[in-house]
Amino acid sequence: MKLEDLALTFVPNLTHQAIGHLLEVFGSAEAIYSSSEAELTTRGALRGDIARMIAAGAGLESARKEVELCERAGIDVISSSESRYPNRMRYTADYPHIIYMVGDDALPNSSLLVAITGERGQISAYGNKMVIKLIEQLADIMPEVVMVGMLDSCVDSLAMRYALNCGLRVVAVASAPLSQLSAQAGRHLADEILEAGGTLLSEVGVMSAVKDDIYSANERLVAALCDGVVIVESGEISNIARCTESYSRTLMALPGRATDAMSWGTNRMIATSMAQMVCSGRDIFKILEEE
Repeated sequence: MKLEDLALTFVPNLTHQAIGHLLEVFGSAEAIYSSSEAELTTRGALRGDIARMIAAGAGLESARKEVELCERAGIDVISSSESRYPNRMRYTADYPHIIYMVGDDALPNSSLLVAITGERGQISAYGNKMVIKLIEQLADIMPEVVMVGMLDSCVDSLAMRYALNCGLRVVAVASAPLSQLSAQAGRHLADEILEAGGTLLSEVGVMSAVKDDIYSANERLVAALCDGVVIVESGEISNIARCTESYSRTLMALPGRATDAMSWGTNRMIATSMAQMVCSGRDIFKILEEE
């Protein structure tokens, strides 16, 4: 990773899409910083104030400090131009140019990644039972599958912990900087994931401010990383379901009783053919095998 790659993420009001556009136009982050304000405005189609900041070297000093802090914490900083960057994520329209990673950096590029997810803060006894059943069956059929999830989601945490119990490898997406997980509820699970040879990933740097919509951003990352996403329970058509569909990933859902509020979203997704119905790990296997 070049310092200029990281520096772009510290330029105020420069979005993921804008960074992607600039890289496509200029070829590299170094070329972007070597360009004049006029070139950035005309060729790069940037607003004048943003072009002016980049031409003046905005973000470079912050990037230097960030690299030092990440090196001390043992965190890898990976840009989208590197082969280690997750291939699936690279080809989405809003991919983050920089991600932060600890653990096995090859795992996000494994042959099959699946997420089993649902409502962020709650899960019913039925949902809990089915998460365990799906993972247990999936692990028997596809021991090479990698489970993906968010550390701050109840369903995802359950799925990742049980995946570890079944000997599966795990990629976990964190809402906080990876250097600050000790202050988070998911610290113990994060340690277990690393001890088992898994991976922790975040788009939040050590010096970055955690955004209000970071949970939605993490849903986007999980959907982008995966080949398939299974929604176990949802009271609505969730953001991760919409992201999975928009990224042309395989969306699956577990049906529930019509009287259960937590099953409205999953039942609706199945009824409208937005998601394919799954009731077992074998169903997941068959659907992914056909894709």
